[in-house]
Amino acid sequence: MKANAFRGFTLIELMITVVIIGILAAIAYPSYRSYLTQTRRSDAQIALTQAANQQERFFTEFNWYAAILAGTRSSGTNTTGVLGINTSSAEGHYNLTVAAGNIAASCTAYTCGYTLTATPVGTGLQATDGKFRIDSTGVKQWDKADNNSYSSRWTDK
Repeated sequence: MKANAFRGFTLIELMITVVIIGILAAIAYPSYRSYLTQTRRSDAQIALTQAANQQERFFTEFNWYAAILAGTRSSGTNTTGVLGINTSSAEGHYNLTVAAGNIAASCTAYTCGYTLTATPVGTGLQATDGKFRIDSTGVKQWDKADNNSYSSRWTDK
């Protein structure tokens, strides 16, 4: 009699394969999460840069910066102007807000400048990644430690 030429995998061989795949997944998953978090930061940076560009256009037209981001674009006054943009970033990972003045000066009017801030939404991967902000002088900062210190630049890791 001829021996069976088609033998299957033994249970030991199958379990070794499963263990190897588990080890690889345990190594890869944290790296993947870190990569996603880092990649999603660009969502905030792009949204802030676009909002800052819109603020500069608004200032060119009305000689003050908009005090409100969302709504129908209108000049209003230097405390009621509406920029007319979405307050959520394109991918929805951050919410945008605006404040009067800028980081370096003690100005409180929208004629002096503004500070735009992107705050992470919800409890997802970005929740503990800190806020980003940009001001009317072009200073770009990141609250990397998520403690309102804003000591890092956007490009710091």
